[in-house]
Amino acid sequence: MDSKEAIRAMIKDKFSYLNGTDKLSMDKKIRKNIYKLKEYQKANTIFSYVSKDKEVDTLKLISHSFEINKIVGVPLIKENHELITKKIQNLGQLNIGKFNILEPSENLKTIDPNDFEILFVPGLAFGTGFERLGRGGGYFDRFLTKSSGIKIGLAYEFQVFSSLPSLDYDIKMDMIITNERIICRA
Repeated sequence: MDSKEAIRAMIKDKFSYLNGTDKLSMDKKIRKNIYKLKEYQKANTIFSYVSKDKEVDTLKLISHSFEINKIVGVPLIKENHELITKKIQNLGQLNIGKFNILEPSENLKTIDPNDFEILFVPGLAFGTGFERLGRGGGYFDRFLTKSSGIKIGLAYEFQVFSSLPSLDYDIKMDMIITNERIICRA
């Protein structure tokens, strides 16, 4: 099994070959897979990361969630490296923040992590054993321990491996959605 650093480098290399047309097509297929989930359809309150660069796009997912009257929370990274969630009601409430990522302002209403029925989580890679490999900061692992909601990793198929190195504090996903499939825990 490759090290986390080797896998991160491999995925970053694959992202460098991802063109805009293919990305748009794969993003659309992932959204279709999300929209047909009973869990998504029933959920009132969802959490989503705000995508950047070549991550699976979540801006259209967030907009669609507003359209069907879901409460949406997005991450805000605090100075102490804690990830908290703020309720947004439109994408105009996001501004460029830490790490050049769109973030909500601090004065918006905070949502308790346990209020989320579904959490859409980013990752550089996922394993079919529901492991998640992030960028290495631990923000999401610390945050996800505070929520009992369904944790869903969003990824392109090339980001999914048969297994990934995992440590005790790494939080496993409940589901992984790609442009080709939905992988659910039994």
